[in-house]
Amino acid sequence: MKKKLLALTAAVALTVAAPLSALDRLTIGTGPAGSLYNQVGTTLSTLVQSHLGITGAARPFTGTTSYLPLVQTGDIEAGILGGLESRDSFAGNPPYPAAMDNLRALLVVSRPSFQFFTRASDGMTTIADLRGRRVVTEYRAIQAFGEVIHAAMASGGLTDADVEPVVMAGIADAITGVQDGRIDGAMVALGIPPLRQADATIPGGVRVLTLGPDLEAVTGVRGLQVSTVAPSPAQVGIPEPIDAVSFNTFLNVNAGMSDDDAYALTRAIHENWAEAQEALPALRGMRPEWMVPETLSHPYHPGAIRYFREVGMWSDANQQQQDALLN
Repeated sequence: MKKKLLALTAAVALTVAAPLSALDRLTIGTGPAGSLYNQVGTTLSTLVQSHLGITGAARPFTGTTSYLPLVQTGDIEAGILGGLESRDSFAGNPPYPAAMDNLRALLVVSRPSFQFFTRASDGMTTIADLRGRRVVTEYRAIQAFGEVIHAAMASGGLTDADVEPVVMAGIADAITGVQDGRIDGAMVALGIPPLRQADATIPGGVRVLTLGPDLEAVTGVRGLQVSTVAPSPAQVGIPEPIDAVSFNTFLNVNAGMSDDDAYALTRAIHENWAEAQEALPALRGMRPEWMVPETLSHPYHPGAIRYFREVGMWSDANQQQQDALLN
């Protein structure tokens, strides 16, 4: 009887400890249809489906605030999330009421550039020109994005007290607001289709602003970088090079995903990155060697770490940061 009880206990323990079964579906949470995150999620789900035979789909939401908790609980398999919101949600920093400690990164999938845009006819060219204007300072659907907005504003010496602050649901609403004349400036990902559509609709088109002289207001925020965006057919509203804000964007999963599944997903995306770049021009500036950043904002999944160790991209410094984040 004792042997049977021990065997049953061992079987139960193995069941509890066993990883999730191999994925047969990958749902990636993204921003609204047409947004940069949605385009990236669609491209990656298609890539994974092609190379792993897993049914893949990008599921659009109003913003990251809506689907980040679903990645935390495992109700969706993955989500496209910025480094700042990944950092703050994992740690339970404001505006997140509790730590989302099941969040794990597979890899960095893009370093998009963000900047304020305005109606070109308004004559603004720099962040400082937003003074006294109606400016979107908060997106309800992207809670952590306020830090990016205010860093850019600070480069031009501006705070909320220097503008007429406006709170909007998401980037799509803000673009429509500028287009309709209800607001004067909003920060968006550059080169996205909704911005191109606004440029074609607004008389005189749009104008993308450039950062102010205090670039340390941006680089002093952990996880933010200054990027220079040059005029190109892929961009609208940029007649001359401008300085914008960029940050790492991750494909995040739940800690409960099996190591083998996380390894397979990471390998499929990394090895076929050129295919993803061919499918989505917005990814062409993203180098594969950036998929593991020098400074981790939140932990990586052990399956992803195993793959990046194999290809020589996971350093001792990365492991020290990983250990510190989890202990």
